[in-house]
Amino acid sequence: MYSKNFSGVILALFAAIFNATVGVISVNLFSSGLSPQSIAFLKCLIAFIVVSTLLLASGKYKEVLPYLKNKWKAVAICAFFGFFMLYHFETAAYETINVPVVVFCLFGASTITTFILGAIFEKRFLNFRELISIIMSMLGLYFLFIDGGMQDKNLVGVFNAIMSGVGYGVFLVLSKRLEISSGLTTIFCLLFFGLIYLVFPFISSGSGSVSFQSFLYLLLLALLPTIGGFWATTKALTLLKSQSVQLIELTEPIFAIFFSFIFLAQLTTKFEIFGGILIVLTIVFYEFFPQKKTDIEGNAQEV
Repeated sequence: MYSKNFSGVILALFAAIFNATVGVISVNLFSSGLSPQSIAFLKCLIAFIVVSTLLLASGKYKEVLPYLKNKWKAVAICAFFGFFMLYHFETAAYETINVPVVVFCLFGASTITTFILGAIFEKRFLNFRELISIIMSMLGLYFLFIDGGMQDKNLVGVFNAIMSGVGYGVFLVLSKRLEISSGLTTIFCLLFFGLIYLVFPFISSGSGSVSFQSFLYLLLLALLPTIGGFWATTKALTLLKSQSVQLIELTEPIFAIFFSFIFLAQLTTKFEIFGGILIVLTIVFYEFFPQKKTDIEGNAQEV
């Protein structure tokens, strides 16, 4: 049991690391002339081509049709929230508000959504551990981004960022509850439906020209957060509760700050350090704080 949980924690941390590369990779991509809708669609298209190639090379392409026959509805629903809502609204938010506000709203909304939706499906109220974990994680996120321009007041951008977080939170819960599994076949099918959803805003926005440098950035976005991040997340969801995966993935901003220091020479502030410590303490508190008997019985029906 502990080995299973440990593996899930490691996978969720890898998902956070992969996703944390988005900021560094996207520094120049958003100023390349491509619209957010184009970026969201093209990185998923490249990821789809890469995963398709891997399936053909490994011979696992034969698993796709049987998987879709049994899980196409579940995957279509999860792809809507995890790919369309997350990527469409997240990239749209970057157009109007700064990165710290986007990340704060995204993770804040995602955390709250995951815990509340999980409790709704389990037909219970939020317990003490969950309430304290939500409060601690919100404080940790706030301190992480308090020095990064949290004063942005663009309501449209904030709405887009919150919607992206809600989408990801719903994705985490439904992926676990609908048992879409993990692996290349799952990622392929998620990308397939994700592209169907994302192609409409892509067409309506008009496709810009892609330079070689922009293509390299898109390729990195496809390989690391899109393929690597979602593979690690879906695998972690087969081992841990969706709430646990969500909290562990809150370490993403910590890794992003680390990457910014290494690659962009951006110094870490005292508030960022304090926020990072709070998030780590939240994970430890939620995963290892002794549970009451009622909580344990509730957790038996995992989301």
